[in-house]
Amino acid sequence: MSTTNEVNGSYLRLNDFCSNVEVIDQSSFSSDGERIKALAAVYRLIGRLETPWDTVARLCMTEEPALFASLKIARDLQLFEEWNRVKEDAVCSDKELADLVSCDAILLRRVLAHLAATNMLENPADGQYKPTAFSKALLQPVFGEWINYLYDSLIPCFHKAPEYLARTEYKNPTDPNNGIFQDTKKFTGSLFEYYDTHPEEGKSFNNVMGGVMANQAGMLDIYPLENLMGPVGDDQETALLVDVGGNVGHDINKLLSKSPSLAPRLVLQDREDVVRLAKCPPDVTVMAHDFFTPQPVKGARAYYLHGVIHDWADAEAGRILGHLRDAMTTGYSKLLIHDHVLPERNSHPQATAYDLTMMVKVSAFERTESTWRELLRSVGFNVIRIWTSPLATQSVIEAEPMSSEQ
Repeated sequence: MSTTNEVNGSYLRLNDFCSNVEVIDQSSFSSDGERIKALAAVYRLIGRLETPWDTVARLCMTEEPALFASLKIARDLQLFEEWNRVKEDAVCSDKELADLVSCDAILLRRVLAHLAATNMLENPADGQYKPTAFSKALLQPVFGEWINYLYDSLIPCFHKAPEYLARTEYKNPTDPNNGIFQDTKKFTGSLFEYYDTHPEEGKSFNNVMGGVMANQAGMLDIYPLENLMGPVGDDQETALLVDVGGNVGHDINKLLSKSPSLAPRLVLQDREDVVRLAKCPPDVTVMAHDFFTPQPVKGARAYYLHGVIHDWADAEAGRILGHLRDAMTTGYSKLLIHDHVLPERNSHPQATAYDLTMMVKVSAFERTESTWRELLRSVGFNVIRIWTSPLATQSVIEAEPMSSEQ
């Protein structure tokens, strides 16, 4: 029996293919852009290799319910934390791990087997397990908290979405105070009001948002630093960048890693309960601010919004942007929006998943280039350029206030 398969008119030896794939990892590429491009090709390859049954089994058993539940069980047992505390990065047997977290050995063996089968753990020998880069990343509070957030918020909202949409005659959700999240949580008010009144879930949400900011490509991976700087002779007392809704300062710290001297000209703004946890150097101005109220910092070189506008439908987004426009100096100030810009076709799956997540959580959406341009023009902005990078699924939209003649 032949071990070759015809692929696009050529012959690919199965053993050679499998051997080549096994030696490829993150270090196999000269840049992260190449790695991301290869990863997208692998996703497409999986789609071509899977039969319909393979896809159903992966979505309905292997990944969504079984893997998520296994990760949540491990999280609740503090498995990875205890493992790291006693035997950092060491191979352990299922019996050792069961004793470590006081779990029934047979039960934990079943959970560990699935975590290994889905590449969350290594399985170097029978009954032996070793941490992976992913399982070690779960030790970080801003990363590991995704597991709790998934169970407390995302899964319940997505579970209720079909029922909610059928009941509302499949109208696109746009009300931030009355959507799928509110229906799921039996709550009246916005997502952020909910977290204000449910501090434990609010803390989880803030950790997750911090993890998003910390792990995504930063603004300067997409937008050139020299474009941010003002003209020669620029007033050094003027704020260079106001990070509006900037969480605890992940983006500001990334900027400072490139140019530490800019700290006195940077401003971090977010809600009071968020900015009190700010991680910026003391020279950075940290300010509690509600972006639905007038912007207090006038005439800054740039006002930066990372993952903010996609939280809001057009009416609310327009109010946020209008306050920034009113604070800006025409001909000098820039608006920088760091967010997804969906292509009209062949979107990245992360971007489309974000879009549906915005729907179930905040009755908002990810925008295409045309809808971004329409929104910005409606509140008095011209788009200068949309900056992209192979390193990022998001883009940076550079805009400026319209002049009085426009």
